[in-house]
Amino acid sequence: MSSEALDLLIQGKVQEFNAWRMKNLTTKLDFSGKDFSGKNLSGAYLNGVVAQNASFAKTDLSGANFVQADLNGANIEGAGCQKTLFMYAEMKGVRMAGADATGANFMWANLAGADMAGVRMSQTVFVEANMQDAKVAGADKTGAYLKYAKLDGTPWNEKH
Repeated sequence: MSSEALDLLIQGKVQEFNAWRMKNLTTKLDFSGKDFSGKNLSGAYLNGVVAQNASFAKTDLSGANFVQADLNGANIEGAGCQKTLFMYAEMKGVRMAGADATGANFMWANLAGADMAGVRMSQTVFVEANMQDAKVAGADKTGAYLKYAKLDGTPWNEKH
């Protein structure tokens, strides 16, 4: 793992991080357990990162790229995830309560057991996402696109 990349993100220097990332595309980044709470990581190229049990609580992740990232057990509560890409991401047990995922793309993401209570999901894509046993109480599901999503154990149509 690159401490240079981690330092750039912790300092909120997304443009510098993205420039570093483009030069080091094959470097496997492991941010497991790191705390990015309250940072502005809008537009960050975080595709393929391992960030198990990391905290992105109240972080601006709008437009960030988490394609094929491992976010199992991560805390994304209250984060701004507008138009964020989570395609093919491993997100088992992720905590997203109160996040704004308007326009986000979770296509083929594994959200099994995720806490998505109170999440804004307007125009959010869940095509073929695994949402088994996800908690969605109080979520604004207006306009969410669920084609072929796995919803076993998820009370999607219940009013809470």
